[in-house]
Amino acid sequence: MTQKLFSAVAAIALSTTFLNAYDADLAQKMDQFYKNMTFQPLSKSNLVIEPEAFVEEVKNDPSIVIIDIRTPEEQSFIKTGYGHTLEIPLDRLFDTKNLDRIPTDKRLVIVCHSGTRAIPAALNLKMLGFKDVQVLKEGIVGLARISSPKTCIMK
Repeated sequence: MTQKLFSAVAAIALSTTFLNAYDADLAQKMDQFYKNMTFQPLSKSNLVIEPEAFVEEVKNDPSIVIIDIRTPEEQSFIKTGYGHTLEIPLDRLFDTKNLDRIPTDKRLVIVCHSGTRAIPAALNLKMLGFKDVQVLKEGIVGLARISSPKTCIMK
């Protein structure tokens, strides 16, 4: 009898644990954030910026902040050379001390190697309340592709 009672209590405890295995408040916030991300608004989105447009805009607005989310190894191999770059690897981007380093009043462009890691990072920064966030299409690879003395953004 005791063993059956113990098994029943254990089964109930396990089933309720699995039913509530996620953060309901966070799920609610995500639902609100992604609710409007349908094809129509996304097709008009300026989330991704082409490398050529980025270079021109940096020349005209030197207050743009690049957030380089590549690993320290990637960053040591190739630097952006741009003065307003925060080098914060993706695995540390959402640490409080790093979020506090990111200006809320500046335009932010997230850069990784090819643009793949930058998209979810940018979406999550937007979800946290950062307003003006973009992703450099093709990342460092895109900048290298169009690189020439005329497009150089180094000061």
